[in-house]
Parts: sequence; C-alpha cells; structure tokens
Amino acid sequence: MERPARSGFARVPFVRPCAVVSDGAEHAGLVCNLSLLGAYVHLDPMPALRDPVRMRFELPDGEAPVEVVATVSWIHDASAGNTSTLPIGCGLRFVEIAPADLRRLAGLVAAFPSGSGARFGLSQPHTGKVRIPFVAPCALVASESVARGSVCNLSTAGIYVAVDEIPEVGKPGIVAFRLPGDVDLFERTVVVAWRNPDGPRRVRILPPGCGLRFVNLSATDLDRLARLVDDYVGAATRAPA
Repeated sequence: MERPARSGFARVPFVRPCAVVSDGAEHAGLVCNLSLLGAYVHLDPMPALRDPVRMRFELPDGEAPVEVVATVSWIHDASAGNTSTLPIGCGLRFVEIAPADLRRLAGLVAAFPSGSGARFGLSQPHTGKVRIPFVAPCALVASESVARGSVCNLSTAGIYVAVDEIPEVGKPGIVAFRLPGDVDLFERTVVVAWRNPDGPRRVRILPPGCGLRFVNLSATDLDRLARLVDDYVGAATRAPA
C-alpha cells in the first residue's frame, strides 16, 4: 500500500459517482473525498501509481460536470480498519482543472467546517440519528434480485446505498457489507425507506440510490454502530480547522 502525501489542503468527505478514463478505457468509480488539489476514488480496476487519468464528476450545485486531468498519487489496497479509513482505491492529484471549476471546489470545501456538514453526510436526518459518511461495497437483495453498489453513509437507524436497480419504497430486503475492522459481512434485514432515482427531482448531494432502514437490530448491532458513529464524530470534532 502506498501512503498518501500530506498536501496541507483540507479534504472533505464527499460521496459522488465518477468516471475515470485510464489507458483509453472508462471505468465507473465513487469519489470519497475532495480537496482543491485532488480526490480519493474508490475504483476497480485501479490504474498504476503515477498513471495519468481523466476524471469526470458532478458537484451538488447542479451545474455542468467537473472534468479534470489527474495523476495517481497513491494507492490504497487494504481493507478499511475504521470509519476514518478509506475503502480500497487511489488518490488522484489534479493536474489540469478549469479555473471556474476550481472556484466551485473551493466554495464546497470552505462550506464544510462552517456548519454545512449535512451536504456531506454528517447530519441529523428525519430519524434523529446522526448520519456519517461511510463508503464500502455492498450487495442488496430485494425481490429475489441482487444489486451491487456502494454504501454512502450510515447511522444506527440505517444506511444510504448507491445502486443502479432501486427497489420500491417499503420493499423488504437484505443488505450485506463490511463494517470497519470486521472480517465477516454485516448482513442484516432492511426495508427501503426512500428512493432517490436519477432525474430532475433527485437529491443531488447523493448519487442515485435509496435509503435503507435496519429492521430488528440486536442490542449488540446497535452498540457496534453507535460506537462507529461516535468515533467518527469525535475525530471530526478534534480535527483542526
């Protein structure tokens, strides 16, 4: 595993689908965080260290996608150990970015410590449970079909998953993913609480997908999730501005 260089620029959690072009082939990825200098992307297959790539992604302002030229600055190929650890992927350092897009990124990054954390997942949703950014591959079984996707955030009440095949609200299912530091899958019963399909009314701070509410979690599960949330919030509170 290559270690990231410390750029000195603030990185903010930001989960958004992206397209990465490497060696002439386009691959779907998931942005996990952003700074003015680059981004961390959950991506498979991964390009090689120092490879040049092109990346395209949207910001929550509803304007045109951001398109950048970047190089692979570091590679992370180990499973996540805690909520502050990133999923398997790579760090990209921006080489070319339009000045207008750089200003858009600056506004987004500056908004994070000022109390606009809800845009990035650290918020109080309608359930009243603190929701934190958390990215991990997942599988959702509903209506006898399996949808592969990514967890984007979690709370003790549920998770948001980015999936292409979005089940209907109220549909029961089973979701499986790994919590930080765990070898075994966290495989639990869920129900679809809300849908966020692509379209003009989509909640743009999240990729297309759905919110899943956990059903009948044990006291052990609730304690495990609560500790993960507390660890993340504590780390965010201690982080320097």
